[in-house]
Amino acid sequence: MLKYQYMKKNSFKQKIVLILFGLCLCAVLLEIGLRMGSFVILSLQEYRNQLSIRQKGEYRILCLGESTTMNQWPSPLEEILNQKNLGIKFSVIDKGIDGTNTGIIVSSLEDNLDKYNPQMVITMMGINDEKNVLRYEDVSAKKATLFFKSFRIYKLIKLLHLHISNLKEQEKMLKKVIEINPENEQGYNELEEHYRDTGERTKAEKMLKKAIEINPENENGYIELGRYNINTGEYNKAIEMFKKAIEINPENEWGYIELGEHYEGTGKRTKAEEMFKKAIEINPENEWGYVELGWHYKNTGERTKAEEMFKKAIEINPENEWGYNELGEHYRDTGERTKAEEMFEKAIEINPQSDIFNAALAVLYREEGKYSLAKEYYSKAESLRLEYYNPVTRHNYQKLKEIVAKRGIKLVCVQYPMRSIESLKKMFEKEEDSIFVDNEKLFKKVVEKEGYDEYFRDMLGGDFGHCTSKGNQLLAENIANTILKERF
Repeated sequence: MLKYQYMKKNSFKQKIVLILFGLCLCAVLLEIGLRMGSFVILSLQEYRNQLSIRQKGEYRILCLGESTTMNQWPSPLEEILNQKNLGIKFSVIDKGIDGTNTGIIVSSLEDNLDKYNPQMVITMMGINDEKNVLRYEDVSAKKATLFFKSFRIYKLIKLLHLHISNLKEQEKMLKKVIEINPENEQGYNELEEHYRDTGERTKAEKMLKKAIEINPENENGYIELGRYNINTGEYNKAIEMFKKAIEINPENEWGYIELGEHYEGTGKRTKAEEMFKKAIEINPENEWGYVELGWHYKNTGERTKAEEMFKKAIEINPENEWGYNELGEHYRDTGERTKAEEMFEKAIEINPQSDIFNAALAVLYREEGKYSLAKEYYSKAESLRLEYYNPVTRHNYQKLKEIVAKRGIKLVCVQYPMRSIESLKKMFEKEEDSIFVDNEKLFKKVVEKEGYDEYFRDMLGGDFGHCTSKGNQLLAENIANTILKERF
């Protein structure tokens, strides 16, 4: 009897072990499958591109963008252009990258131009910049920094920085502090912050370099310098700066977050997850570590994990507007509309100047048939876009235009569906050198008539998202018509 019970107990243990082994094996196979799927998608994209560049005497068009471009509208665009029978063979090259941003697009532009030698470049980009450009706050000061902050000169500088309202006077006083003591690292840091706030980025970067020169162990100086490199599309330099900060202090959570953003943007998602988790491990109270990890899980389709991360960010900081907005999108997708509305309203309450939050609430109201409210929030979102623009996106657009112009390549700038072309034109000093594709009226008309879900699969940008095949066809047709009218 005892032997039987032992055997039964042993058999039960074996079953548990086998079940666990089976689950682990499934997880491994799933991971391999996902990686192979990603590899196949990228391989197919590159295969199509190589077919295009092998054709002789064709007019080559290089398409740049994020996931709203990759394997979306470029393929139907080539088909539509060639159906026009203009006596020109068009080859459309798709270089959209899932999860990327304008800095990465610009940093790889020269290589893509050399490789594909296009006559025209089409861009539809910038939406990922709005989430990646996060505020920076040093919440991981070392004891040495805290010791330095006890000096009266530091308190004097902070007093000047916080209480002098006149910016010119503030600059004058900060310069005076440096004049008194040219080796005052914090003086340069404060002057860098002043120039950053007033938009004088070149001067700000110069001050930061001076502070690092005085103190080569200034870990957060390297991080801030890395952010300047990102803004100018110098990604290799940025990575070098972030790694330097971590080398100085392996416990610097922001170094890992910045590296994680880079890996996420370049599709190295396993590394990105590792970096974000490391930042949270160092400081479990870092709200942005959870937000970034939440976006990572959202990109990989792990919605339950993403929801958990955004909730954690809000738990740490009840004023984290992105946590509320992302939860709003999650609840909208799961049909919990009351919760979604509550989350979007909270995000707007915290940051009324966000066009994304206002547009997201507008979409929700429209789907619920509350058309007057939807119109109100759409109008507000549009006016905010015209009033404010992302300086990083603007800089990168201008840099991209400068590079293609030097090679005599025509630039075509496509605005996202549902959005005003005016907010895109604000990115440039001169409009006449480029072609602009306006998709706002066209998409708003068909969406009003046939419904949002007919043309979009999600709401990535608040008022638009990844297109359905029908949406991509419409987008490609409009781009083709604009190109033919303006260029041919």
